[in-house]
Amino acid sequence: MAGGLPPTARPTRHWSGASPAKKHLPTRDKSVISCVSSSGERRLTQAHTGRWREGAALAAVLLVAATLRLWRLEDNGFGTEYYAAGVRSALQSGWLFFYNAFDPAGFLSLDKPPLAFWIQAAFAKLLGFSGWSIHLPQALAGTASVALLYDLVRRPFGTVAATIAALALALTPIAVAIDRSNNTDSWLIFFLLLAAALALRGRGLSLVAAMALLGLAFNVKMLAALVCGPALLAGWWLAGTLGWRQRLGWMATAGVTLAVVSLSWSIAFDLTPKEHRPYAGSTQGNSMLELVVMHNGLDRFVRNQPPPASLAGIEVYDAVPTGPLRLATPALAAQFAWLLPISLAGLFLVRRRDRLQPSLVLWGIWLFTYGIVFSAAGGIFHLYYLSALAPPVAALAGIGAIRLWRRGSTWLAAGVVLCAAWQIYIAGASLAWTSPWLAAPALAIVAAAAALWRGKRPPALVGGPILLVLPMAWTLSAIFSPANLMLPSASLPRWLGLDDGRGPFLSRPYRMASDDPRLLAFLLDRRDTARFVVAAPNTQLLAPIIVRTGQPAMAFGGYFGEEPILTVESFAEAVKRGDVRYVLLPARVRPTGFVRWVRANGKPVDPGEWRSATADGWRAVVLYDVKPD
Repeated sequence: MAGGLPPTARPTRHWSGASPAKKHLPTRDKSVISCVSSSGERRLTQAHTGRWREGAALAAVLLVAATLRLWRLEDNGFGTEYYAAGVRSALQSGWLFFYNAFDPAGFLSLDKPPLAFWIQAAFAKLLGFSGWSIHLPQALAGTASVALLYDLVRRPFGTVAATIAALALALTPIAVAIDRSNNTDSWLIFFLLLAAALALRGRGLSLVAAMALLGLAFNVKMLAALVCGPALLAGWWLAGTLGWRQRLGWMATAGVTLAVVSLSWSIAFDLTPKEHRPYAGSTQGNSMLELVVMHNGLDRFVRNQPPPASLAGIEVYDAVPTGPLRLATPALAAQFAWLLPISLAGLFLVRRRDRLQPSLVLWGIWLFTYGIVFSAAGGIFHLYYLSALAPPVAALAGIGAIRLWRRGSTWLAAGVVLCAAWQIYIAGASLAWTSPWLAAPALAIVAAAAALWRGKRPPALVGGPILLVLPMAWTLSAIFSPANLMLPSASLPRWLGLDDGRGPFLSRPYRMASDDPRLLAFLLDRRDTARFVVAAPNTQLLAPIIVRTGQPAMAFGGYFGEEPILTVESFAEAVKRGDVRYVLLPARVRPTGFVRWVRANGKPVDPGEWRSATADGWRAVVLYDVKPD
């Protein structure tokens, strides 16, 4: 039969519209369809299996992150009691909540913006006020940040790079330490990562939303958040396809949004009459905008100043010399930089066409802007500030690991050797060279050497996980040996008992005196009609009292004892009105006008009446009755 299909191959016409039955297809066509169907099913099965493996890997990383952040969280007490006192005060009224008051009388505000403390107060309201309930939000924010970083790296670089990056962040010592505290940096990082996710979408509205989130981050740590602004803007610019005029228009809108969200609370605070709000903590002029520019701005990152004399003997700052190599000092690098050589490989081992990849540029600028600021910060500086460097270092480590793998065994082995040598440098500064902990990077070097000798990747691949041993050990030290809950950090030597365990801020006897249960009982029993249960020159003496009693206490000198909240005359008037009866002073304190007045007009209370145990030396405190019967 010429032309057309043979009779056996012609489909039977179905007027009902149904598809031809398979029995009318030739055997050969059935085989083809069966083959195609089987191939499609295999691809679907492989895709499903791949997605399941990716999900399982992410779940495992998140489980590690959550465990490290939640395990034994209740052991951390109230952490920074200065902040905990503010949260307990916020629970007592909406007015105290909004104005971020340090004490239940609304005499003084905290020296940070309120957003993170509002979140802590919400958890405390829901779960009851305790150390665990105010630490929990940061632990959850830190775990969520690990998930956010995974998604940010996965989109442009794949799931393997994303998994490595997420695991690196989950194990970063300072990230775990800060997420287990009630300091606010966990929320700063969370909002910055959310802003990065939106900025990398490259659309106009996404930039506006990213700047709104940056404004929320500003209301967590003020100017510290804006350091990330250039990275977000660069990532958005490179990710977008808008024309110049559209870009400039959206940037202007985003700038206005950032300003409004950032400054709304500070301006509302300053516009409130001074007699109807707390004094702005850590300022000389009772202005929240001053706090933005000075204490949480220039004083923190630029000006080099000694600790205030009113806190004599208390080490307020982590003293590490400034300079371009500051972050390479072992004490600082041990907090965040264990995988830094791999991270730098991710940043610089770039093909020409990928040098302006938006995500890569964002991480690179984030790393360098915060790195430059922290290297030059000659004023108030604490180790936990370095947590802001954890996301870019972790993200670039995931990217770098994949790039080294793709370049072959030589590059991979070289990366492992350099990273292992770097880890030996960090750990060797505080551990003896014979320490068994240094065996981990040494084994990584051996594995890398085997890879070079055999010309294969697997031995070097074994060295990679070994590089996580020392970071993990430092991280565990933040759980099992958190010597200083006010200034979180991680230290394997501290855990191993190789130092004295003394935290770098407030000494134990000094604090033990002000949270002595017998002192608290004495003050509550003798308070009578006084507005304040006790007064003191700084918040550090009073924070434990507020946390444990929820009663008003007057820090007449503010945080450092240097703030001009009251004059000596106005303090004397407060005493005369009956607002204050007892004043707590360190036994050794600079003789300011307040101190001289208290000593001249008050009478020391016999320590046998209020002290459970004698605090040693000058670190003890003296209780004065300034209105003796």
